[in-house]
Amino acid sequence: MPHRTPYVLSGLAAVLLAGVLPLAHGQPGAPKPPHWTHAFDLKCRTSKEATFSDKTKAHGMEVFKDENNNNGVYILENGSLTAVKGFEAVKTPVPNSKSPEWMYGLDLKVRRSDEPDFSPKTQIFGVEVFRDENTGNLVAINEKGGACVVAGGAKGLKAPIPSPKAPAWIHGMDLKCRKFGEKDFSKDTKVFSIEVFKDENTGCLIYVCETGSMCMVPGFADVAAPTPNSKGPDWMHGLDLKSRKGGQKDFNKDTKAYGIEVFRDENNGNWVYISQEGSIAVLPGNKTAKSPTANPKEPKLTHGLDLKVRKAGEPEFTDKTHIYGVEVFTDENTDCTLYLCESGAISAVATK
Repeated sequence: MPHRTPYVLSGLAAVLLAGVLPLAHGQPGAPKPPHWTHAFDLKCRTSKEATFSDKTKAHGMEVFKDENNNNGVYILENGSLTAVKGFEAVKTPVPNSKSPEWMYGLDLKVRRSDEPDFSPKTQIFGVEVFRDENTGNLVAINEKGGACVVAGGAKGLKAPIPSPKAPAWIHGMDLKCRKFGEKDFSKDTKVFSIEVFKDENTGCLIYVCETGSMCMVPGFADVAAPTPNSKGPDWMHGLDLKSRKGGQKDFNKDTKAYGIEVFRDENNGNWVYISQEGSIAVLPGNKTAKSPTANPKEPKLTHGLDLKVRKAGEPEFTDKTHIYGVEVFTDENTDCTLYLCESGAISAVATK
Protein backbone atom coordinates (compact mmCIF):
# COMPACT_ATOMS: atom_id res chain seq x y z
CA MET A 1 0.00 0.00 0.00
CA PRO A 2 1.25 3.52 -0.76
CA HIS A 3 2.62 5.85 1.88
CA ARG A 4 0.12 7.85 3.88
CA THR A 5 0.11 11.58 3.19
CA PRO A 6 0.05 13.54 6.45
CA TYR A 7 -3.12 15.37 5.39
CA VAL A 8 -4.56 18.08 7.68
CA LEU A 9 -1.18 18.65 9.34
CA SER A 10 0.07 20.59 6.36
CA GLY A 11 -3.09 22.69 6.39
CA LEU A 12 -2.83 23.30 10.12
CA ALA A 13 0.80 24.30 9.79
CA ALA A 14 -0.15 26.94 7.23
CA VAL A 15 -2.85 28.28 9.53
CA LEU A 16 -0.50 28.42 12.51
CA LEU A 17 2.19 30.20 10.50
CA ALA A 18 -0.36 32.76 9.36
CA GLY A 19 -1.25 33.43 12.98
CA VAL A 20 -4.95 32.85 12.31
CA LEU A 21 -7.12 30.24 14.02
CA PRO A 22 -10.61 30.75 12.60
CA LEU A 23 -11.63 27.21 13.54
CA ALA A 24 -10.61 27.23 17.18
CA HIS A 25 -13.24 26.41 19.80
CA GLY A 26 -15.03 29.48 21.04
CA GLN A 27 -13.05 32.05 19.04
CA PRO A 28 -14.75 35.17 17.61
CA GLY A 29 -15.88 34.57 14.05
CA ALA A 30 -15.73 30.81 14.53
CA PRO A 31 -18.53 28.55 13.26
CA LYS A 32 -21.72 28.20 15.29
CA PRO A 33 -21.56 26.32 18.60
CA PRO A 34 -23.62 23.13 18.99
CA HIS A 35 -27.03 23.32 20.64
CA TRP A 36 -28.13 20.69 23.16
CA THR A 37 -31.43 19.03 22.22
CA HIS A 38 -32.14 16.24 24.72
CA ALA A 39 -30.59 13.41 26.72
CA PHE A 40 -31.29 10.02 28.22
CA ASP A 41 -29.75 7.13 30.13
CA LEU A 42 -29.59 3.81 28.29
CA LYS A 43 -29.30 0.47 30.07
CA CYS A 44 -27.52 -2.40 28.36
CA ARG A 45 -27.40 -5.99 29.55
CA THR A 46 -24.41 -8.21 29.15
CA SER A 47 -24.83 -11.34 27.07
CA LYS A 48 -25.20 -13.23 30.36
CA GLU A 49 -28.09 -11.10 31.66
CA ALA A 50 -31.49 -12.46 30.72
CA THR A 51 -33.43 -9.52 32.16
CA PHE A 52 -32.82 -5.92 33.16
CA SER A 53 -32.11 -5.37 36.84
CA ASP A 54 -30.81 -2.73 39.25
CA LYS A 55 -27.32 -4.06 38.47
CA THR A 56 -27.63 -3.57 34.70
CA LYS A 57 -25.14 -0.91 33.62
CA ALA A 58 -26.54 2.44 32.50
CA HIS A 59 -24.83 4.83 30.06
CA GLY A 60 -25.42 8.57 29.87
CA MET A 61 -26.07 9.94 26.37
CA GLU A 62 -26.41 13.56 25.22
CA VAL A 63 -27.81 14.70 21.88
CA PHE A 64 -26.76 17.91 20.15
CA LYS A 65 -27.58 19.73 16.93
CA ASP A 66 -24.57 20.80 14.90
CA GLU A 67 -25.84 24.18 13.75
CA ASN A 68 -23.20 24.33 11.02
CA ASN A 69 -24.72 21.53 8.96
CA ASN A 70 -27.95 20.47 10.74
CA ASN A 71 -26.53 17.09 11.68
CA GLY A 72 -27.45 15.50 14.97
CA VAL A 73 -24.65 14.25 17.23
CA TYR A 74 -25.31 11.53 19.80
CA ILE A 75 -22.46 11.08 22.29
CA LEU A 76 -22.04 8.68 25.21
CA GLU A 77 -20.31 9.46 28.48
CA ASN A 78 -17.29 7.41 27.31
CA GLY A 79 -16.79 9.56 24.20
CA SER A 80 -18.37 7.18 21.68
CA LEU A 81 -20.32 9.28 19.17
CA THR A 82 -22.57 9.00 16.14
CA ALA A 83 -23.58 11.79 13.78
CA VAL A 84 -26.76 11.59 11.68
CA LYS A 85 -28.57 13.74 9.15
CA GLY A 86 -32.08 15.12 9.54
CA PHE A 87 -31.94 17.53 12.48
CA GLU A 88 -33.14 20.57 10.51
CA ALA A 89 -36.54 20.65 12.25
CA VAL A 90 -35.37 19.47 15.67
CA LYS A 91 -35.87 22.23 18.25
CA THR A 92 -33.14 23.11 20.73
CA PRO A 93 -33.84 22.02 23.32
CA VAL A 94 -36.59 19.54 22.47
CA PRO A 95 -39.72 20.69 24.36
CA ASN A 96 -41.09 18.08 26.76
CA SER A 97 -38.56 15.50 25.57
CA LYS A 98 -39.59 11.86 25.88
CA SER A 99 -37.68 8.89 27.22
CA PRO A 100 -36.49 6.30 24.68
CA GLU A 101 -38.52 3.15 24.14
CA TRP A 102 -36.73 -0.21 24.37
CA MET A 103 -37.39 -2.28 21.25
CA TYR A 104 -35.37 -5.51 21.49
CA GLY A 105 -32.05 -7.05 22.45
CA LEU A 106 -29.41 -8.95 20.48
CA ASP A 107 -26.36 -11.08 21.20
CA LEU A 108 -23.48 -10.72 18.71
CA LYS A 109 -20.45 -13.02 18.59
CA VAL A 110 -17.32 -11.13 17.61
CA ARG A 111 -13.95 -12.77 16.96
CA ARG A 112 -10.64 -11.18 17.77
CA SER A 113 -8.08 -10.67 15.01
CA ASP A 114 -6.10 -13.70 16.17
CA GLU A 115 -9.22 -15.89 16.19
CA PRO A 116 -9.83 -17.48 12.77
CA ASP A 117 -13.01 -19.34 13.68
CA PHE A 118 -15.97 -18.90 16.00
CA SER A 119 -15.69 -21.04 19.12
CA PRO A 120 -17.24 -21.37 22.58
CA LYS A 121 -14.57 -18.88 23.74
CA THR A 122 -15.54 -16.19 21.22
CA GLN A 123 -16.64 -13.02 22.98
CA ILE A 124 -20.35 -12.18 22.88
CA PHE A 125 -21.64 -8.61 23.01
CA GLY A 126 -25.05 -7.90 24.47
CA VAL A 127 -26.83 -5.21 22.43
CA GLU A 128 -29.96 -3.18 23.20
CA VAL A 129 -31.95 -1.32 20.55
CA PHE A 130 -34.12 1.69 21.41
CA ARG A 131 -36.34 4.19 19.62
CA ASP A 132 -35.61 7.84 20.28
CA GLU A 133 -39.17 9.06 20.70
CA ASN A 134 -38.10 12.63 19.99
CA THR A 135 -36.74 11.98 16.50
CA GLY A 136 -37.83 8.51 15.39
CA ASN A 137 -34.19 7.49 15.19
CA LEU A 138 -32.97 3.99 15.99
CA VAL A 139 -30.39 3.97 18.80
CA ALA A 140 -28.32 0.88 19.63
CA ILE A 141 -25.79 0.36 22.41
CA ASN A 142 -23.70 -2.64 23.41
CA GLU A 143 -22.21 -3.78 26.69
CA LYS A 144 -18.73 -2.57 25.69
CA GLY A 145 -19.98 1.01 25.42
CA GLY A 146 -20.23 1.13 21.64
CA ALA A 147 -23.26 2.97 20.24
CA CYS A 148 -24.76 3.85 16.88
CA VAL A 149 -27.80 5.64 15.47
CA VAL A 150 -29.85 5.20 12.29
CA ALA A 151 -31.68 8.35 11.20
CA GLY A 152 -35.41 7.61 11.01
CA GLY A 153 -34.68 3.91 11.39
CA ALA A 154 -37.30 3.31 14.10
CA LYS A 155 -40.25 5.02 12.44
CA GLY A 156 -43.19 2.70 11.91
CA LEU A 157 -41.77 -0.02 14.17
CA LYS A 158 -43.47 -1.20 17.34
CA ALA A 159 -41.76 -0.92 20.68
CA PRO A 160 -41.06 -3.47 21.90
CA ILE A 161 -40.91 -5.53 18.73
CA PRO A 162 -43.00 -8.67 19.22
CA SER A 163 -41.02 -11.89 18.81
CA PRO A 164 -37.76 -10.24 17.66
CA LYS A 165 -35.57 -12.27 15.30
CA ALA A 166 -31.97 -13.22 15.98
CA PRO A 167 -29.28 -11.54 13.84
CA ALA A 168 -27.82 -13.42 10.87
CA TRP A 169 -24.04 -13.40 10.38
CA ILE A 170 -23.10 -12.07 6.93
CA HIS A 171 -19.30 -12.05 6.74
CA GLY A 172 -16.21 -10.97 8.63
CA MET A 173 -13.13 -8.91 7.80
CA ASP A 174 -9.77 -7.93 9.27
CA LEU A 175 -8.70 -4.30 8.88
CA LYS A 176 -5.23 -2.90 9.46
CA CYS A 177 -4.82 0.61 10.81
CA ARG A 178 -1.57 2.51 11.09
CA LYS A 179 -0.86 4.84 13.96
CA PHE A 180 -0.59 8.57 13.40
CA GLY A 181 2.58 9.32 11.44
CA GLU A 182 3.19 5.68 10.48
CA LYS A 183 3.87 5.85 6.74
CA ASP A 184 3.78 2.19 5.75
CA PHE A 185 1.82 -0.90 6.70
CA SER A 186 4.05 -3.49 8.37
CA LYS A 187 3.90 -6.76 10.26
CA ASP A 188 3.49 -4.71 13.43
CA THR A 189 0.53 -2.66 12.20
CA LYS A 190 -2.49 -3.23 14.43
CA VAL A 191 -5.18 -5.52 13.01
CA PHE A 192 -8.84 -5.27 14.05
CA SER A 193 -11.47 -7.94 13.46
CA ILE A 194 -14.96 -6.87 12.35
CA GLU A 195 -18.09 -8.97 12.04
CA VAL A 196 -21.03 -8.00 9.85
CA PHE A 197 -24.57 -9.10 10.70
CA LYS A 198 -27.98 -8.63 9.17
CA ASP A 199 -30.54 -7.37 11.66
CA GLU A 200 -33.63 -9.28 10.60
CA ASN A 201 -35.84 -6.87 12.56
CA THR A 202 -34.88 -3.69 10.70
CA GLY A 203 -33.10 -4.74 7.50
CA CYS A 204 -29.94 -2.97 8.65
CA LEU A 205 -26.41 -4.31 8.47
CA ILE A 206 -24.61 -4.21 11.81
CA TYR A 207 -20.83 -3.81 11.76
CA VAL A 208 -19.15 -4.62 15.08
CA CYS A 209 -15.43 -4.32 15.81
CA GLU A 210 -13.72 -6.48 18.41
CA THR A 211 -13.26 -3.28 20.45
CA GLY A 212 -17.05 -2.87 20.74
CA SER A 213 -17.34 0.01 18.26
CA MET A 214 -20.51 -0.51 16.24
CA CYS A 215 -22.39 0.89 13.21
CA MET A 216 -25.74 0.15 11.55
CA VAL A 217 -26.42 0.77 7.84
CA PRO A 218 -30.04 0.63 6.58
CA GLY A 219 -31.35 -0.79 3.32
CA PHE A 220 -30.15 -4.39 3.31
CA ALA A 221 -33.35 -6.33 4.01
CA ASP A 222 -32.85 -8.50 0.91
CA VAL A 223 -29.17 -9.33 1.37
CA ALA A 224 -28.24 -13.02 1.57
CA ALA A 225 -26.90 -14.44 4.82
CA PRO A 226 -24.14 -15.48 4.87
CA THR A 227 -22.59 -13.59 1.96
CA PRO A 228 -21.92 -16.10 -0.84
CA ASN A 229 -18.27 -16.13 -1.94
CA SER A 230 -17.49 -13.15 0.28
CA LYS A 231 -14.64 -10.84 -0.73
CA GLY A 232 -12.01 -9.14 1.37
CA PRO A 233 -12.08 -5.35 1.82
CA ASP A 234 -10.19 -2.97 -0.47
CA TRP A 235 -7.99 -0.25 1.06
CA MET A 236 -8.80 3.21 -0.33
CA HIS A 237 -6.66 5.80 1.50
CA GLY A 238 -5.35 6.83 4.91
CA LEU A 239 -5.70 9.98 7.01
CA ASP A 240 -3.72 11.61 9.81
CA LEU A 241 -6.06 13.79 11.90
CA LYS A 242 -5.89 15.69 15.18
CA SER A 243 -8.59 16.43 17.76
CA ARG A 244 -8.34 19.02 20.50
CA LYS A 245 -9.53 18.42 24.04
CA GLY A 246 -12.73 20.04 25.17
CA GLY A 247 -12.06 23.70 25.90
CA GLN A 248 -8.71 23.66 24.08
CA LYS A 249 -8.76 26.64 21.70
CA ASP A 250 -5.60 26.00 19.73
CA PHE A 251 -3.85 23.00 18.24
CA ASN A 252 -0.46 22.38 19.87
CA LYS A 253 2.21 19.72 20.28
CA ASP A 254 0.10 17.92 22.91
CA THR A 255 -3.06 17.72 20.79
CA LYS A 256 -4.15 14.11 20.34
CA ALA A 257 -3.47 12.67 16.90
CA TYR A 258 -4.95 9.61 15.23
CA GLY A 259 -4.29 7.49 12.19
CA ILE A 260 -7.40 6.54 10.22
CA GLU A 261 -7.79 4.13 7.29
CA VAL A 262 -10.62 4.00 4.76
CA PHE A 263 -11.67 0.70 3.18
CA ARG A 264 -14.46 -0.44 0.89
CA ASP A 265 -16.47 -3.52 1.80
CA GLU A 266 -16.34 -5.24 -1.59
CA ASN A 267 -19.44 -7.28 -0.75
CA ASN A 268 -21.75 -4.26 -0.75
CA GLY A 269 -19.74 -1.12 -1.59
CA ASN A 270 -19.95 0.44 1.88
CA TRP A 271 -17.15 2.76 3.04
CA VAL A 272 -15.59 1.55 6.30
CA TYR A 273 -13.50 4.01 8.31
CA ILE A 274 -11.39 2.74 11.20
CA SER A 275 -9.23 4.68 13.65
CA GLN A 276 -6.10 3.45 15.38
CA GLU A 277 -8.25 3.08 18.52
CA GLY A 278 -10.50 0.57 16.77
CA SER A 279 -13.45 2.92 16.31
CA ILE A 280 -15.39 2.36 13.09
CA ALA A 281 -17.73 4.41 10.91
CA VAL A 282 -19.68 2.88 8.02
CA LEU A 283 -21.78 4.53 5.32
CA PRO A 284 -22.95 3.75 1.77
CA GLY A 285 -20.07 3.95 -0.68
CA ASN A 286 -19.21 3.78 -4.37
CA LYS A 287 -18.81 0.31 -5.85
CA THR A 288 -17.18 1.66 -9.02
CA ALA A 289 -14.53 3.88 -7.42
CA LYS A 290 -11.01 2.65 -8.11
CA SER A 291 -8.87 1.46 -5.23
CA PRO A 292 -6.69 2.79 -3.88
CA THR A 293 -8.01 6.34 -4.17
CA ALA A 294 -6.14 8.07 -7.00
CA ASN A 295 -4.54 11.36 -5.93
CA PRO A 296 -6.55 11.59 -2.69
CA LYS A 297 -7.57 15.07 -1.60
CA GLU A 298 -6.78 16.51 1.79
CA PRO A 299 -9.72 16.43 4.19
CA LYS A 300 -10.80 19.91 5.21
CA LEU A 301 -11.19 20.92 8.84
CA THR A 302 -14.45 22.88 8.92
CA HIS A 303 -15.07 23.48 12.63
CA GLY A 304 -14.69 22.15 16.15
CA LEU A 305 -17.29 21.35 18.81
CA ASP A 306 -17.23 21.25 22.61
CA LEU A 307 -19.79 18.75 23.93
CA LYS A 308 -20.65 18.40 27.63
CA VAL A 309 -21.68 14.85 28.52
CA ARG A 310 -23.14 13.78 31.84
CA LYS A 311 -22.70 10.36 33.34
CA ALA A 312 -25.73 8.14 33.84
CA GLY A 313 -27.70 9.37 36.82
CA GLU A 314 -26.12 12.84 36.73
CA PRO A 315 -29.24 15.07 36.70
CA GLU A 316 -27.71 18.45 35.85
CA PHE A 317 -24.73 19.87 34.00
CA THR A 318 -22.10 21.16 36.42
CA ASP A 319 -18.59 22.59 36.31
CA LYS A 320 -17.36 19.01 36.75
CA THR A 321 -19.30 17.59 33.79
CA HIS A 322 -16.85 16.23 31.23
CA ILE A 323 -16.38 18.20 28.01
CA TYR A 324 -15.33 16.32 24.87
CA GLY A 325 -13.60 18.10 22.01
CA VAL A 326 -14.76 17.03 18.54
CA GLU A 327 -13.32 18.08 15.17
CA VAL A 328 -15.40 18.05 12.00
CA PHE A 329 -13.82 17.41 8.59
CA THR A 330 -15.02 16.93 5.04
CA ASP A 331 -13.48 14.01 3.15
CA GLU A 332 -14.08 14.83 -0.50
CA ASN A 333 -12.72 11.42 -1.51
CA THR A 334 -15.87 9.78 -0.14
CA ASP A 335 -18.22 12.78 -0.06
CA CYS A 336 -18.72 12.58 3.67
CA THR A 337 -18.51 14.66 6.82
CA LEU A 338 -16.20 13.03 9.35
CA TYR A 339 -16.44 13.61 13.11
CA LEU A 340 -13.38 12.82 15.27
CA CYS A 341 -13.64 12.94 19.06
CA GLU A 342 -10.64 13.44 21.31
CA SER A 343 -11.39 9.90 22.55
CA GLY A 344 -10.46 8.54 19.11
CA ALA A 345 -14.10 7.73 18.29
CA ILE A 346 -15.22 8.54 14.75
CA SER A 347 -18.48 8.89 12.84
CA ALA A 348 -19.19 9.64 9.18
CA VAL A 349 -22.23 11.17 7.47
CA ALA A 350 -22.83 11.33 3.72
CA THR A 351 -22.57 14.96 2.60
CA LYS A 352 -25.35 14.64 0.02
